[in-house]
Amino acid sequence: MTLRSEKNRTIRRTGLLITINACMFVFGIVLLLMGSLLPTLKFGDARAGSLGSFPLIGILVATALVGPVLDKLGAKAALAVALALIASALAAIPSLESYAAIAVAALVYGLGAGVLNAATNTLVSGLNASGRGEALNLLGFSFSIGALAVPLLMSLTRGRFSSATVLYILAAASAAILVSVLVQQFPPPTQASTPLGSLLKVLRHPLVWLFGALLFFESCNENCMFVWAGKIAQELLHASAQRAELVLLGLSACMGAGRLFAVVWLKWIGDRNTVLLSAAFVVAGAITVLSSSTFTGVAAGFCVIGLGLSAIFPTILGMAGDCFPRETGTVFGAIITLGLVGGVAGPVLGSWAATFNPARILVIPLVAAIGVATITWIVSLRKHAIR
Repeated sequence: MTLRSEKNRTIRRTGLLITINACMFVFGIVLLLMGSLLPTLKFGDARAGSLGSFPLIGILVATALVGPVLDKLGAKAALAVALALIASALAAIPSLESYAAIAVAALVYGLGAGVLNAATNTLVSGLNASGRGEALNLLGFSFSIGALAVPLLMSLTRGRFSSATVLYILAAASAAILVSVLVQQFPPPTQASTPLGSLLKVLRHPLVWLFGALLFFESCNENCMFVWAGKIAQELLHASAQRAELVLLGLSACMGAGRLFAVVWLKWIGDRNTVLLSAAFVVAGAITVLSSSTFTGVAAGFCVIGLGLSAIFPTILGMAGDCFPRETGTVFGAIITLGLVGGVAGPVLGSWAATFNPARILVIPLVAAIGVATITWIVSLRKHAIR
């Protein structure tokens, strides 16, 4: 291979990775979009609240179904369809008035988001065989930026732009990324000639379900903390809503920053030890919150929890990609689906714990972190069983 062709190959790969990270940025945007839109919608509390479930249903359905498609047909068409769904749904919402129409639009962009999540993780895993954990943590950082983008955009443009204008901007950005996807050269599918039945046999492997259990616990933990961190701080300290929001902001910021730090941790201590260290951070953070009587102590505890949570999900995906490099789409679709189920369960468990005492909600991160550490140790012992 000549120096010129190697340089062109590097440029193409860099462009593809930028496009993939931009797709994950869009996923971060749409995952939390409805929360920013609800205050602007003219529906009662019950109806407005239920709208938040439609994107999640779409994400869950798409994630459960798209995995084998990625392995057999590749990710380019999947990403293109997903971005088209998201761009069209976001552009349509400002002109919609009925509850049913907005619910359908939310379901549509949720379907697109589910495909984006599975496809981007699968692609990055395949493109970084020698450093999956690091690359997937960087991809997770792109998600974190996207998740913060809409609340910041809504806040900064309030009084200058309407929510409709923001939606048009987001739709245009999704369309621009769609163009980038269409002009990029993507890797060929890894299982194009494999019958679907044979491909799905990988789901019988016990390690797949162990990885799924890991993502279930981790997503349960993350969503519980996102929903309840501010409320816990408010109840424990009788703090104002504004100070409670600062706790949630600190948790979110530390999760994003932790994914950057994880790139270094992974190189130093490896994927298994990174997950174990992260679980220890979560336990330490929860204990700090429980033992603190000051706002500074509680906020610091949640920041430590955020750092602990940050690297677990993408690092586990990297471990799964190492074990199943040729069936990554199918495996990722299955285990991320289990993670989404855990994400739904987390806030519900938090609500149940809160009926006894808000402090008891912190039992959830303690138990989930111990579960993650235990299953990670079991996975590390069973890796040699892969074919």
